[in-house]
Amino acid sequence: MTVDYFTEDGLIKQIGLTKEYWNKVIIKEIIDNALDAIEPLNSKQIYIVQDVSSMGIYDNGNGLSCDTVKSIYDFKFYISQNRVYVTASRGKQGNGLKTIISICFLKKYRLLWHTNEGVILEGTIDPERVKDGEICVEFKEIGITQKRGIEICRYDLHQSSFYKNYVYFYSVCNPDVSFHLDYLGTEFHNPATIKCVDKSQNISLAYYDFDTFKQFITKTQDGNTTYKKFLEEYFGTRIKNKSRIKSKIKDIDFSDQEFINDFLMLKEDQQTKKYTLLKKQLIGLSNVLNTSIEIEDSNSLIGKNDMVIPCIVEFSVRKDTFKGDANRKEADIECYINNSITYNNSWSIGFDGGWYKIGNKSVYARDLDDLLKDMSNFSFVFHIVSPYLKFTDAGKTRIDITCFFNELLEKLNKAIAKENRIFSSDNKRTNNRAVMRDYVTDAFNMASDNGRYAITARQIWYKMREISGVEEKKHTYADFTQEILTEWIDDNPEYEDKVNFSDRGNFFVNGSQNGLGTANVRSFINSIGTSQNIFRCYGGISSNIHIDPDFDLIYKYDKVLYIEKTGFDAIFKAEKIGEKYNMIIVSGQGFSTRAAKMLLYKFQKMGLKLYCLHDLDISGIYILESFGTPNKKFKECIYMEDLGVTLSDVEKYHIEPEKVEIKKEDKKKLNNLSYGYRRFFDAGTFYRRVELNAFTTGQILEMLEDKLSCVNNLPTINLEDSLNIDHKAVRETAFMRIMADKYREQLEKIHIPIDLSSFKGKYTVDMAKKEIPNIEEQLIERYEREIMQKLNIS
Repeated sequence: MTVDYFTEDGLIKQIGLTKEYWNKVIIKEIIDNALDAIEPLNSKQIYIVQDVSSMGIYDNGNGLSCDTVKSIYDFKFYISQNRVYVTASRGKQGNGLKTIISICFLKKYRLLWHTNEGVILEGTIDPERVKDGEICVEFKEIGITQKRGIEICRYDLHQSSFYKNYVYFYSVCNPDVSFHLDYLGTEFHNPATIKCVDKSQNISLAYYDFDTFKQFITKTQDGNTTYKKFLEEYFGTRIKNKSRIKSKIKDIDFSDQEFINDFLMLKEDQQTKKYTLLKKQLIGLSNVLNTSIEIEDSNSLIGKNDMVIPCIVEFSVRKDTFKGDANRKEADIECYINNSITYNNSWSIGFDGGWYKIGNKSVYARDLDDLLKDMSNFSFVFHIVSPYLKFTDAGKTRIDITCFFNELLEKLNKAIAKENRIFSSDNKRTNNRAVMRDYVTDAFNMASDNGRYAITARQIWYKMREISGVEEKKHTYADFTQEILTEWIDDNPEYEDKVNFSDRGNFFVNGSQNGLGTANVRSFINSIGTSQNIFRCYGGISSNIHIDPDFDLIYKYDKVLYIEKTGFDAIFKAEKIGEKYNMIIVSGQGFSTRAAKMLLYKFQKMGLKLYCLHDLDISGIYILESFGTPNKKFKECIYMEDLGVTLSDVEKYHIEPEKVEIKKEDKKKLNNLSYGYRRFFDAGTFYRRVELNAFTTGQILEMLEDKLSCVNNLPTINLEDSLNIDHKAVRETAFMRIMADKYREQLEKIHIPIDLSSFKGKYTVDMAKKEIPNIEEQLIERYEREIMQKLNIS
């Protein structure tokens, strides 16, 4: 009965929580509703204000209208249609605000609604009529407001720490929301830490059983809506196009086997993406477990009500010595569910009672508090995201995670062991390379959201430092990128396209400059060979046709030049060296990167000849030789021809070598060079070198001309086989030329004044894009009528 909301025993049955929890219920429900209201916004703001006489919670959303507020006081039905959406939500049962009304009535608080019409509305419930089983409400406008939200007068005053805790915990599980607290005039702010994420559209067919899906359709749709339009609105065009049902909602027989099969087919289609939407709700904890909750319907013979519901558990484990905190006896544990707080924190996450091994001890546990409370030198944060969770009480204060607890426990123990390794006896790790190898997979998963996103090597490195304790010193990052990460990519080739090393140089193809990084190289390599040397001729009702040549790469280039330093590539571009010698130019920064070798090896396999232009110094010679020597970074041989600088170039142009201090590593390299190079470089405690910069641009261009002018291996193209003629286009173009010549003088005399005053106003780009085609069409139509009349064309 509706009056059950307005008795203490009845309300306890409705919400499952006794009276001492009701003030917490008020704040949690109002904040959850505010967060739902601002979910789609690009800037999300929550304001909590406590003064001497009232507490208010406001947001920057659209707010509720007076009519909506009045309808909430009708306890015979639910206002929110969201309760039929199966999503990973904060609640969306439609009765949260009704609960607030009931609590305020029983605790004799005044409940004020700050509406989007700018008025403060109060609904007063007659207590005498409630005794008679009736809910009679009198509404009164008591002022004006610029706020959107709820204010509660006479709310029991709490200490500032009470509100600060709420702001802190909600900020953790909603990092894209800014929270503002005004406590008796003292302000506290928790700004958003990440870019806003819209989680309001996280709806998927994969989350539904048949009965729930049927209820969703019938309770939200007008009967005249087509089923395909419904699918498109909620699940997207692709799902709409896959469905075989073309009827209006009112004409569908939901018990028909055709409709059931259609539902099961669409549901299965979305199974592969069932985690995608849930990942929007992750808050960035370091460990992520993708699991599922299986629900079987024993009465369902065809499995239409069986469900495998996706569930993601993210958690962090942090160990500290807490040497200065002698009073700390238990672990610090925080628990969140679907971007909201729990009423009882770690007591809220339960499972089958039993003995479980955690860390290096065994404990009897029925929930996370039992399991972890003795681990006093650890801090834990858990966040569970799922469109379905098994609650064990009416107040949703406790969920049962038995179905995936063993998976979680296994991953949790690994995370604890990892933390213990970090905090070894002296809290330092000596073998950084060994440590990095242990953590590279976890660092990649953290940085890429378990392989969902492409990332940079530097992003993996930051997560590596965060979870391993390795510090960034002189060689650690170079060791990581050049050795550890390269080995890991070789062992995990399926993720190579996800890891992008920064651009270390450029390459020039088809007149455009591209950064020499893994993402650009990978994209370019994937595009090679897509051209077919079919030159498409097209046109239409115009005075000309167009022939688009689609040359394949091998018909435009027969050679590649790799330069060991950037800067000269810009000179070569200005002098059109690439076009002159049919040559792709790749410029690096010293020794070639993995991306550069990937690109050059691809060119080699295509049959292009490769040249290397380098300084005449010890590193330059090793750069040239390194291409032909497989290593951990790249296991293929690349055959390069030495284009210079050579000993003969120095002699020809009378370049005076400079002397530089020889380093210890250079002495070792020098001993491995040929006699001619050793004789040139070795100058006792110094060594000689000649850089490319010692030559004038004219001299370098002359060096290229001497060595490349006689090389030409370009294949030829048979235009007879390649030209694709569009006869309709050619025919229409010929006709328009005849018509233009015939009527040119008459056309030049026709002029219509154009008045664009109706389009006066400021347009956004999107508005202008929509409006301009309409303007074009109107202008053409006016001239069509004028030309037909003046030239007597019908």
